[in-house]
Amino acid sequence: LQVLLLGQNKIDAKGAIELGKNTAWANLEELNLSKNDIRDKGASGLAKNEAWVNLQTLDLAGNKIEGEGAVELGKNKAWSNLQTLNLSKNDIRDRGAVGLARSMVWENLQVLDLNTNKIGAEGASELSKNKTWMNLQTLNLSYNVIEDKGAAELARNTVWTELETLDLSSNGISDQGALELSQNTTWTNLHTF
Repeated sequence: LQVLLLGQNKIDAKGAIELGKNTAWANLEELNLSKNDIRDKGASGLAKNEAWVNLQTLDLAGNKIEGEGAVELGKNKAWSNLQTLNLSKNDIRDRGAVGLARSMVWENLQVLDLNTNKIGAEGASELSKNKTWMNLQTLNLSYNVIEDKGAAELARNTVWTELETLDLSSNGISDQGALELSQNTTWTNLHTF
């Protein structure tokens, strides 16, 4: 099995925990559980999986995941091939963003979608400090509460040399935040901002 598409179903934490226990799908490359109801316990159950070493795409958008679930996902050590992580439209807030930022395994991460998660300046600051995501190409932080302080923290990033798309729409960023962002000299490949 390489692709498992279970989006828009009625899977809750129990189902996600059971999926996470699977050891047979060593070739799994894509798992879509978007728009279910797995919450923190389900995300934690998935995060315990050590068999999916080829996982490249994980879509958990719209699952009512809060900070604890995101922290647990960030602790996973097996998903070193992860390229796309979609946690949009959850409720991970700063705590979850900090937990994700502490991941030192996702060296191949190219797309990180955290839109609509109530992430503030603290979460943005910690995300910007991650030194592992050198291949990050797309970061979607739209519809959060990053504001000027968070924008300034993001602007201090010196690692994301491959960044092409940065979406900070609807974050309460003023002229000052825009000025801070414009002074970043690392994002030379940025074409959508």
